[in-house]
Amino acid sequence: MSHYALLLNLLLSFPQQPDIQLEMTYSAHQQPWAFLAPHENEHVGNNYLKQKVSEFGGIFAVLRQHGQRHISLSLGEQTLEIDPNRIFTQRGRISTLTRLNPELKKNTPLLKRAESLTANLADFILASIKAEQASSWIAIHNNTQGYDGDGHGGRGTISIKRYQKKLATGANYLIDVNDAGKDEDDLFFITERSDFDAMQHAQFNVVLQNPEVANDPSEDDGSLSVLAEMQGRRYVNVEAERMDDDGLGENHLAQQQQMIDLLFQILTKDVSTRD
Repeated sequence: MSHYALLLNLLLSFPQQPDIQLEMTYSAHQQPWAFLAPHENEHVGNNYLKQKVSEFGGIFAVLRQHGQRHISLSLGEQTLEIDPNRIFTQRGRISTLTRLNPELKKNTPLLKRAESLTANLADFILASIKAEQASSWIAIHNNTQGYDGDGHGGRGTISIKRYQKKLATGANYLIDVNDAGKDEDDLFFITERSDFDAMQHAQFNVVLQNPEVANDPSEDDGSLSVLAEMQGRRYVNVEAERMDDDGLGENHLAQQQQMIDLLFQILTKDVSTRD
């Protein structure tokens, strides 16, 4: 049953660096789920998701700064980049800092300060979406067409075809992949077998993460999906294609809307079952 709850919209500034902000949508109807859009340039389905939060309840946060994928950290005269979906564990924070800022050497005072600031940002995000109170963490992402090395000029790393190849070649962070014949860039990336079965039954592309990523340091990339596994929470990434800055690909709004609809069917069914 839908509720059409009242919404509270707020813009929260990160106290340690106020140009980093969270655009918050809080529903008056509390639910055990929280949504996060960590990359500001991936926004195809955001407005539709806000409508669904209004209808069914919950929390939705969009991380904002300069409209880009990455966040810029200011440390005195230094500016460092981070991927905001790689900051939820210490290993991930150090990895994203050193990978995106090659001049930043390990075991330096600057790295320690940067890692501390990044940890504070992660805590700020999790506190703002009331993550401790949510049993389900849901990310909304968009990706570019195809994947690097696909032989068709694709870009990035997200594709159901690529995940199939990764699973077939022994990737430890996956345990199952369902290619439903949809566009390869539109997929769910999840942590729960029951969600995998429901999404497979509904004929969507879906990837199931291996719960062992919680215990394997080599698979700890600092992503929200890894932290969710470490904390025993349900995680869902609703991933769909977008047009990139060079005009490659298309915005798959209709496809992402269908995925969001299915997800809310699953979430609300779970709540009604518990009630």
